[in-house]
Amino acid sequence: MVRADFHTHTTYCDGKDTPRKMVEAAYRKGFTDFGISGHADFSCVEPGFGMSDKALGEYKKELYALREEYAGRMNIYIGIELDALGPIQKAEYAIGSVHCLEKNGEKVVVDDSEEKLKEWVSRLWGGDWYGFAQEYFALEAQVFLRTGCDWVGHFDLLTKFNEGFRHFDERKDAYREPALAAMRRLNEAGLPFEINTGAMSRGHRTKPYPSRFLLKELSAMGGRIMINSDSHSAETIGFAFGQARKLALACGFTWLTVLKPGGGFREIRL
Repeated sequence: MVRADFHTHTTYCDGKDTPRKMVEAAYRKGFTDFGISGHADFSCVEPGFGMSDKALGEYKKELYALREEYAGRMNIYIGIELDALGPIQKAEYAIGSVHCLEKNGEKVVVDDSEEKLKEWVSRLWGGDWYGFAQEYFALEAQVFLRTGCDWVGHFDLLTKFNEGFRHFDERKDAYREPALAAMRRLNEAGLPFEINTGAMSRGHRTKPYPSRFLLKELSAMGGRIMINSDSHSAETIGFAFGQARKLALACGFTWLTVLKPGGGFREIRL
């Protein structure tokens, strides 16, 4: 059985552990396929964040060496996470994400901290969380056109600090309609969507992204899913994958999309 995780981070960006430590941990945990997807250069928003072109070259070189070392034992994939507002850098695969909006000349990082996000929404959107959500999903709908990504990362990242709907009600049409419009557009482009457990491992959420409602809608659209941890440390590789799998099955999915050696995707039974 394939055990796979393709959204992880290392010390080359904002992760806590080196590529070697991440690979060793994935192998110990019984993974057969493992990808590292460092953040692309995003210094336009936060100086020094993400990988410069020089760092990206070093990152690839180290991962190529680890791939050779683990040949025949575990498949290693070399990826990058691109942001809709960021520059394009190349790796073997790309995750397309929206971490940031631009509003009135300011950069708003949606997953930085709850207090910062509350202040931005209050000041720049007049406290209108649904207006904020509409602009977020309008940019999310463009993530493939802007990045050429292979799949969609944490589609509803803007809900990171909204556990229990404490800032806005995700059941309202004012939230759901722009979310579904973006989902339909990206699904029509043929992109898989990842079920992402990263905010769970970091204590912000008790359930994965996307929400159950959105996953049911994606299933009804005939969409595809992946399951990724968005791990930033060795101990959280594969975090809550059992819970993510149960959620996927409950939402009507029977197949899981994974990368295959040499490029492209394959489908395996959940």
